[in-house]
Amino acid sequence: MSFLKKNLKKIIIILIVLLVSGFGIYKISAKDKSKDTPKFDVKKETVVTPKRETIKEEITLTGSIDAGTKSNLQFKTSGQLAWVGVKVGDKVKKYQAIASLNKEELKKGLTADFNNYRSALATFDDVQDEYKYEKESLILTDEMKRILVRSQNTLGNAVINYELQDLAIKYATLYTPISGIVVAIDEPNSGVNITPASATFSIIDPTSIYFKAQIDQEDVNRIKIGDKTTIKLDSFPDESIESEVTYISFVPIAGQTSTVYEIRFKLNGTDNQELKYRLGMDGDAIISLKQIDNSLTLPIEAINQDENQSYVFIKPADNDQLIKKNITTGIETDTTIEILEGLSENDQVVISK
Repeated sequence: MSFLKKNLKKIIIILIVLLVSGFGIYKISAKDKSKDTPKFDVKKETVVTPKRETIKEEITLTGSIDAGTKSNLQFKTSGQLAWVGVKVGDKVKKYQAIASLNKEELKKGLTADFNNYRSALATFDDVQDEYKYEKESLILTDEMKRILVRSQNTLGNAVINYELQDLAIKYATLYTPISGIVVAIDEPNSGVNITPASATFSIIDPTSIYFKAQIDQEDVNRIKIGDKTTIKLDSFPDESIESEVTYISFVPIAGQTSTVYEIRFKLNGTDNQELKYRLGMDGDAIISLKQIDNSLTLPIEAINQDENQSYVFIKPADNDQLIKKNITTGIETDTTIEILEGLSENDQVVISK
């Protein structure tokens, strides 16, 4: 009997130890579980509900205005600048004369070349007459043939020199091949001697302007000619210009630290005759890649990422214990993201303030 009592006491002590240990483990486990599942903190967090709206996938590129029709004009020969008919800022029409060289010296050279031509022609005729009999009798020696060839070449060169001098007179007047605005003149004063490289006249057609930007190689294949674009210039912050992609370069821009390509957009709705838009004006081109109407969306800051899985925290209506919920997302903007799966319009999604 005393043996049973002793064993019973040991059994009771063991059971008590097991109960105490089990309760402790349960409390620790519950405490750890409570740590894994966060609670809603009204001071640090707020809730939003997904809403349906139109969402657009876009690429924003920074760029500036340039012109497609430009002309840098130079004389073909050196000479004295006799007349300058334009100044910087002037509007010019296509084929308008804008400057000329002194033609007096060129005209005298033309007269001299004409005289040389007449002398060469007379010499040629003399040689032909001298060897007329031999030519008709087909008894020309090799020496006679060489004399006739030299006479022919001398006459030919005299003709060429005369024609070149005549062209020099024509080229002494500079004409613009385009209509536009004179934007630069290297030598605006007449009376000075110039070379072709020292007297350049630059003209730009303001109606040929376009917006250009650079696009990374990672994005260049996401766009195509004709993609709708909105252009916003820094000079006109309240104005949006509807445009589209008109050109995508096949080769990258040289001298860049990364591989980028030039992309161009047309500027619609203006002929720019009043010069509202000027070269170098900066701005952004927003290219619309995709638009989805009636899409379920959330603010992008509500989305969390765990490796390759996106998730959000949901606040139940009856308590503050947050629920982690995996979701599938679609396109996104700078502020909004599309929700494809995992949420409804009634869910309370938590966002940190």
